[in-house]
Amino acid sequence: MAKRQSDSGRTVKTVDTTGGGGFLRDNVRTLGIIGIALLVLVGVVFYFMYNRGQNNEEALVELARIRPYYDRGEFILAINGDSSRLYGTEQVRGLQQIVEDYESTPAGRIAALFLGNSYLGIGEAEKAREPFEIATDAGDEIVTSAAHAGLASVAEAANRYEEAAREFVQAASEDRLEVNTPQYLINAARNYELAGKNDEAIEQYRTVATRFAQSQANVQARLALARHGVDL
Repeated sequence: MAKRQSDSGRTVKTVDTTGGGGFLRDNVRTLGIIGIALLVLVGVVFYFMYNRGQNNEEALVELARIRPYYDRGEFILAINGDSSRLYGTEQVRGLQQIVEDYESTPAGRIAALFLGNSYLGIGEAEKAREPFEIATDAGDEIVTSAAHAGLASVAEAANRYEEAAREFVQAASEDRLEVNTPQYLINAARNYELAGKNDEAIEQYRTVATRFAQSQANVQARLALARHGVDL
């Protein structure tokens, strides 16, 4: 607020129209740079999401082409692809290449799960570890549950029984439909026993025996509890 002398000698208050805009005037260049930076950031995010979407679509197409080999148990072809089969001018690429090119996409992580299972299918368990680890970041509990079960199988094959048990428990916890939960817990219990941790094994057997009465694993759990001399 400023003051000036009027013609009649009275002091008149006037509004200072420059004070409120002083910051804007003095910092217009800085604000302009910030605005440009924000626009660039928005553009980068949009490009990333668009590009990721495009990549996912491409990965889905390639995954659909190789999936029949995996479903038939032709795991070596599933891993490496089939150069004798063409879609137009494009060869059928294998899961290994799809994962290498698209592992950051949802379809790429599903491909990683299939790749890990394929390595298990040909008896190369240690090669399955990396693809299963990629698949654990899928963001979908069905995929991540199966991926942890895969990691458990890798650990069990290497006689790392306690690690295998923990991975099976993790797989069970992420199996939201509980389709495979009883068997995962039985597998966890078996590995705890192999690791010499009978108390942890009994806990898993008891869970299956009490919570999953209708499952096929229930009989296994009850027999194991009887073997340990444990009543429900």
